[in-house]
Amino acid sequence: MALQPTASAPVAGPGMSGVWEVALGLLIVVAAIVAVGWVMRRLYPGAMSASQQMKVIAALPLGPRERLLLVDVAGTQLLLGVTAQQINQLHLFSEPVVLPPTPVAGDFALRLRDALGGAKRT
Repeated sequence: MALQPTASAPVAGPGMSGVWEVALGLLIVVAAIVAVGWVMRRLYPGAMSASQQMKVIAALPLGPRERLLLVDVAGTQLLLGVTAQQINQLHLFSEPVVLPPTPVAGDFALRLRDALGGAKRT
């Protein structure tokens, strides 16, 4: 009994169907993120935008749930004591408090160059 060679059915390779499944999954995830953002804007309109009238200028933690906050409200600065149970106004400043300037992003590069002995800034 001789075995005759049989033609086998072509085997499907990885093809494009996997790529389309991944693309469809990615599209669904992106659509879900956009939908959640739209719902959040509708339900909480002020939560996602930064307020120009109220800013926390500085915060000093005093304990696990206690801190001092320096808050600017429409140009008036307040010192607030914040605990887990309450918020107390400790001081109302007649003139704005001058804080030391915060370093800008470029300062790190200059300090790193100075620390490594590079060219000094002029």
